[in-house]
Formats: sequence, structure tokens, C-alpha cells
Amino acid sequence: MCKTPALGGVVMRCKGCGTKYYIYKSCGHSHCMLCQSIKREQWMDKLHGRLLRVPYIHTTFTIPHQLNGLFRANTKLLYSLLMRSCWMTIREVTKTSGFLPGMTAVLHTFGSDMKYHVHVHTLITYGGADAMGRWHYPTTKHKLASFRRMCAIFKKHILEGIRKLYNNGQLAYHTSIEELVNDVSKTRWVVHSTRPTMDTTVIQSYLARYINRTAISPSRLTYLPQQKEVHLLYNDYKHQESGKPAPKAVKILQPLDAINQIMQHVLPPFFNKSRHYGLHQYTTKQRQVISQSLHNNTSTIRTVFEILRHLLKLEPFVCTECGSFDFDKETLNPDYIYLHTILQNKSPPATPHLHDELKTATQVYSYDQNKALLN
Repeated sequence: MCKTPALGGVVMRCKGCGTKYYIYKSCGHSHCMLCQSIKREQWMDKLHGRLLRVPYIHTTFTIPHQLNGLFRANTKLLYSLLMRSCWMTIREVTKTSGFLPGMTAVLHTFGSDMKYHVHVHTLITYGGADAMGRWHYPTTKHKLASFRRMCAIFKKHILEGIRKLYNNGQLAYHTSIEELVNDVSKTRWVVHSTRPTMDTTVIQSYLARYINRTAISPSRLTYLPQQKEVHLLYNDYKHQESGKPAPKAVKILQPLDAINQIMQHVLPPFFNKSRHYGLHQYTTKQRQVISQSLHNNTSTIRTVFEILRHLLKLEPFVCTECGSFDFDKETLNPDYIYLHTILQNKSPPATPHLHDELKTATQVYSYDQNKALLN
């Protein structure tokens, strides 16, 4: 529906030459691949305001692939458990040091090739503040805790959470959950951490890239109508050489398989994929009493220009034919039968009912429904 007649928009008619320009509204959906770029930039601005002027560690928490099926079947419960367990792991490894760290976490369910790969990217302060606001650094050099300890604690919290949910009857799965838990408890889990750094610009941009957007951008997808194939461009990390960027590779999919690959990464309704803990929460007492020299300046150039643009009501449109800045605007009402006509490739009903057409336009089809529809 995004940027199509289904949502309506405006027609800009040039007063100089009469050329018309159609601008359709964006859907604003949190998994859309086309819109909300400004929201991503604003989110990164807010993140910059949360971060402190201290070294940060980029840590990635990854679940074993044996748990993929269980997570697919219980997304809302287990995604929340995963993000909560990441913070509980950090609190446990730092509680003996007597300080509270800060952490921002973003959930990813995908790899570059769109496979189901559940992991959480986090930015964690290298150290923390005590109750008086004094800053303390860890006693371990370049890390919060050893690799083995971080992995063991993370595994413990996830498996304890799964057992608790299972005993309460909240999990559904087609095989024995007890056997699955026993199996993954014997393997080593992966918690990867980088060295502390003051320059978090790159990782901030990476975290913001998939905020208010799904797992892939249209620039990486190409549909070949004659072959009826979808080509997906991705980073081939398996063949990456040390110190070099990952080479590009192409994954060939059938159209319905490509739809399924994208739809499996749609998060549950109202699920918050980015969360802030400890010193990154504005209501935390330790954050309020730490030195102001550790706080970032939240004002940004982008925010200033947005305010100026709104106050001056600058017209962003220029006619490509005559260069005129003068336009007449005309509102386009939503075309509720647009998607009905396009998807089903047939003429709309003679007397469409608004409710039925809205339902058709906003319905998210499952994999099997898409297959039946296209057939």
C-alpha cells in the first residue's frame, strides 16, 4: 500500500506549464521497506542523547540455531525473554563491582541473506555509575567479563526463562521442549564483544538502519519477470577474508519463497524491538546524579533545520519542465479498490463496500494464501 493510490496523496500542478506530479502517502508501517527514513534519523538522534561520553562495547547475543523453531512458534514471549536475558547477563557480571552500567539493545531476526538468525545487538557502557554518581571502570581489561563467563550466564538465563514459561503452560511446540533444552544446554553459546571505544558512530548507524523498517531494502531485491525469479544481493560472510569487507553474492529465490523470507521477520504487533536499560533509561536515579560532563548534547543540526523548514514553510518542489516553484495542490482521496484490482488482476466489483475493500487492502496474506492467490 505504501506510496500507492491506495493511501491517497496530493497532485502538484505547475502554474507555469501545467505539468502534474503525483505524490502518494507513505504507510508508516514499522516493517515497510520504502518509508520512514526520517524516523530512523530521529531515532539515532535520540540514541545519541542517551549515550554517555564514556567508552562503549558492542556486544552481540546469539541463540543457537536449534532453538529457531521454538522461537518461531512463540515469538512474542521468547523475543522478550531474549532481550531481558541480555540485560540480566550484564547485570550479573557487573553486580559485584558496585556500579550500574547502561545498555541499548536492538533485536534482529535475520542475517544478510534473510535467513532466520535471531540475535541482539547491544551498546554497553564500559563501566558504570554508583549510587553517588561516581564513575567506575571494570577491573577486567578491555571487557566486562570473560568470554566463557558471559556465554554461560546468558545461556543460564535463557534456559531458565524457557523452563519457567513451559512449566506455566505458556509455550507451544510440536516436539518435547525438555529434550530440546537439554540438548542446547550441552553446547557453548555465542556472545561476541568488541573492544571498548569512544567512537560509536558506525554502530549507532548500524543499529538505526533497521529501526522502523524490515530486514531488507528494495535496492537489494531484483525481480526477473521472464525467469520468474527474485535475486537477493547479500554479504557472503562465509568467504570473507580477514581485514577485508565481505564479498557480495546473489541468492536466487522463487517469488513466493522470497515473500516468505521477508514475512518471517515481521515482529509481533506492538513489539518494541529497541530497548534501553540501566543508565540509558532517563528515569534511572544514577543517571540523574552523574556528572553533566558525561552527558551528550541532545541538540542536532537536523532538528534545527526541521524547525526552520516548518517555520519558513519552504516549498521543496521544483518543476522539472520549466523550473517553476509555483504549484497548485489538489488532494487525492484513497483508492480503496486499487490493491484489490492489482493483486487479483480483475475488474473491481460494481458496487464495492468500503469496509470490505479496506479489509482487502490492509490484509497481510500468509504464505499459503499468497500461493493460492497468485495461482
